[in-house]
Amino acid sequence: MERVLILLVIGTFIVSSLNLVTSPAVPLTKEGAMEVSKKAKLVRHGIATSRFSQISEVAYHNSTWVELMKKGHNKEMYLKVPEGHGIWQIVWTFMGFPVSGYTVIVIVDAEIGRITHETVGIGFR
Repeated sequence: MERVLILLVIGTFIVSSLNLVTSPAVPLTKEGAMEVSKKAKLVRHGIATSRFSQISEVAYHNSTWVELMKKGHNKEMYLKVPEGHGIWQIVWTFMGFPVSGYTVIVIVDAEIGRITHETVGIGFR
C-alpha cells in the first residue's frame, strides 16, 4: 500500500511538472503591466523628482501590430520585442512646478512581463 501511495505522489508530481513546462505563458494583465512599468528607470526617476505622477494611458497591441511598427519610423521602440509577442504600452505623465511636465513611454512585453523599451515622450510647459 505504501509503495502505491508513493508511486501515485511521484506520478502526480511528474504530470504537474510537465503541465507547467508545456502550458503556454499566461499573458500579462493590464494591472500587471502597469506594475512592471513602475520599475522602469525613467519612471522611478519621474516619481522621485516630480510633484505629481500618474499613468495617463495604457494600450495593448497584438503581435501583428508590433511587427508592423518594427517597419515604421519609431521602430527602435519595438525591435527588442520577440516575434509573436504582444505588448502593453504605458504612458506616464509627470508634472513639476507650476505646470511644466513630461511623459514617459514604457513598452512591456505582454507574454513575459519584461520592459523592452522606455523613452521620454513629449514635454510641456
